[in-house]
Amino acid sequence: MMRRASYHVAALAAFVGLASFAAAEDIATFSDVQLIGETREAVVAQDAETALDLLTEMQRRSTGIFAAADRPSCEEVIDLPEGITDWKFRAVARQAYFRVAMSRRLEEGSCVCLFDGFSFDAFVTAALGKSTAELTDADRPTLERIRDEDRRATEARFRELEQSCRAK
Repeated sequence: MMRRASYHVAALAAFVGLASFAAAEDIATFSDVQLIGETREAVVAQDAETALDLLTEMQRRSTGIFAAADRPSCEEVIDLPEGITDWKFRAVARQAYFRVAMSRRLEEGSCVCLFDGFSFDAFVTAALGKSTAELTDADRPTLERIRDEDRRATEARFRELEQSCRAK
């Protein structure tokens, strides 16, 4: 009787191992969309083992949350001095910085990150002739003028550049 029970346990273990192997084989045949969907389901179901297998496959394929993980991120860094109290200042400064960065990329015809080689500090120095630490609330009207200069035309031309960059 005991021997029969141990055979049942061994058969069950072999079946589970075979099912895991088959599941691993199936994962490799999933489309990217199917893989993402299955991963979502495994996470919602809190099936840690399956989720880990699926996430590992997503990482291997560089898809889903792992897409472009090896590429550096393209983010602006805007550090304003403590003395800025105008609540709109940050938004205006950011928009002016973006507009000038777009113009630079358009002149170059370049697809690189807007902010590569063009920091917010460099923008402030070039546009206002002062350091970022010297910015005051009184600089907002100047930044608004910079932001609004050829804004619509610049944004339209930049969208065209972005589309051509994506097509490459």
